[in-house]
Amino acid sequence: MPVTINVSQVCDALYFADSPEAVRGPGAPSTTILGQWFHEGIRRLVSAGTEPPLLRVLAEVEPDLALWKKTLTETIYANFVGPQLTRQQAALSGMTPQVLSFWQAMQSACDWIAELTWTIQNQKVSHRHPIRAPWQTLSDWFSTEESLTCTFSEPGWTDSVCLVGIADAVVRLAASGNWCAIELKLGRTSPAIDLGQACLYHLMLTAAEQARQKETPFARPVQDVGTLALVSFHPERHEQLYTAAQLADSRSKLINLIGAVAGVNSRSTPAGVDDPPTIPMPPPGTVPPNPFAGQTPVSPLSRESNTARESNTARASNTAANPYADLSKSILRTFQSYGVDVTLSESIDVGPSFLRFRVQLGRGTKVSAVKSRAAELQVVLSLKAEPFIATNDEGKLVIDVQRPDRQKVLYETIRPQLLNGPSTTGGSRVPVGIDLSGQLICADLSKPEHSHLLVAGTTGSGKSEWLRVAIAGLMETNTPDTLRLLIIDPKRNAFHALRQSPYLWRPIIFPDEHSAVDALAELAEEMDRRYRICDGADSFAQMVSKSESPLPRIVCVCDEYRDLISRDRKERKLIEAQICRLGAKARAAGIHLILATQEPSRDTIKGPLDSNIPARVGLKMGKRLESTMLFGEKGAENLLGNGDLLFKDIGSPRRLQGPLLSDELRDEIFARGLNPNSMD
Repeated sequence: MPVTINVSQVCDALYFADSPEAVRGPGAPSTTILGQWFHEGIRRLVSAGTEPPLLRVLAEVEPDLALWKKTLTETIYANFVGPQLTRQQAALSGMTPQVLSFWQAMQSACDWIAELTWTIQNQKVSHRHPIRAPWQTLSDWFSTEESLTCTFSEPGWTDSVCLVGIADAVVRLAASGNWCAIELKLGRTSPAIDLGQACLYHLMLTAAEQARQKETPFARPVQDVGTLALVSFHPERHEQLYTAAQLADSRSKLINLIGAVAGVNSRSTPAGVDDPPTIPMPPPGTVPPNPFAGQTPVSPLSRESNTARESNTARASNTAANPYADLSKSILRTFQSYGVDVTLSESIDVGPSFLRFRVQLGRGTKVSAVKSRAAELQVVLSLKAEPFIATNDEGKLVIDVQRPDRQKVLYETIRPQLLNGPSTTGGSRVPVGIDLSGQLICADLSKPEHSHLLVAGTTGSGKSEWLRVAIAGLMETNTPDTLRLLIIDPKRNAFHALRQSPYLWRPIIFPDEHSAVDALAELAEEMDRRYRICDGADSFAQMVSKSESPLPRIVCVCDEYRDLISRDRKERKLIEAQICRLGAKARAAGIHLILATQEPSRDTIKGPLDSNIPARVGLKMGKRLESTMLFGEKGAENLLGNGDLLFKDIGSPRRLQGPLLSDELRDEIFARGLNPNSMD
């Protein structure tokens, strides 16, 4: 059976084989969500999938290139970009430069597509398609996000390799049989890596077209008509075109690299890793020859006028206008009425659950005077909880007020940020929550400050949901060979979907039926065993490299630690003894604890938990004392519930919003690797 790998794994190998200077490219950095929007915008413009492409609007406009560009820009904004900016305003807070760069790139893409259509408009239409409008022809040519699968088998390989990936776009000209693989890039590109990825898709398409030719003996030959276009927007458009002949020299090196990544290359030094493929780059200031000889939609592009760009940029800025100005005025009036001299920064950080106002103290105004008015602000602003007033990591005084139009953060939106490069130790990042800039903050179990986590929150705070998201994030970046779970579930209902999972190290522990003491003792014995067989290893990565058999990371998750230690005094001492051993020594052995409790009281947290579990996740708590016990300071009692949390590792706690994992997606992730016949 072939070894299956994906294009991303091969690109990661290219990345690590190259120098930092070659990896770094021009343009401003973008974000995952904006990159997804960019590709989705292209698809909506040209793809004739389940819904008509937005490109069809050109049928209603006079044949004028400038008018076509303007029309496509207005259409994509009204039907896609504008609504997305409105819905995701919280996630994009603090990212104005990236959003503007994305919008400029989207405008460049609209110009590009308008010009492709204009090229078709001015060419002689084939007699076989006399009634097709130019926009229909372009839509027929374009196939966006095309799934590709190709099998390679070379002499000396121990097995064949199945390479899978999704090409950004493929253009096929039905009349001539010509085709072109197009790779689209947004923001700061990595030229060598981007080109290598595009060449992989070209290689896969060539193999697919040749296989199709063998199945259709009278088909037009395709060996020399496949072309590669690398189109990047940062935010101005840049194009590079390559013929199949120009890419021929890289074919063998790419195939060797595929074999090396899949582990089927029998050579002692994997070909392609130390000797990565090189692609011929066009000389500066030159344009590669057009391979479609006058009938290709890829053509030299003209930039829009500065006036038009400034107009569109202004419109994007107006979309993100501040709708919370009245709230700022109410906060200021409240402080003034109590004689507290402060001013608020004009910029407001908008998170999914709360709004952050930066406070500037007037002369003689003390921080305590601001903090002491939290209760008055709650009453004046009709808030469900007192606003969170604290000093952030930058030394600035901030006020967090619950957002009147609170937004959910779905797990699907943070999923792309979880992806890691290939690693023998698997993924170690636990998703914690989204910050004010829309970035996912993770706890990295491989780091000493994140090696174990203590989670606390009252009923309805989202504690069990947070644990399920943490497990899902780990499962999505690992296989059963790199991750195993030890689940202790006193409530018996938090992890039912995992009961038959191949990711389990041992069956789920229900303390009423099986001893949690024995399970933790067995985990401690596994820790000692790993240290014995990998003598001298001072990190889990070294331990994995020395081990002759798979050595998965083991994560012990307990949903209600307080209940676990409240059953019997003798049992409590035994549990705390094992927690103390594991907390002090288990990180380097790849064993980690995630313990949750509904009641973070002094009696629960004192001792081994307080001294051996460094990272803390606090959701809404019922009492100020509980927040003080967990973080050493108050504040968690004023959180809003439903995933609103504080995360503390080093420094002051950071306020984040935990993602929401739908039941359907949770069941899909938790069922990975299950034999359908084994499910109860």
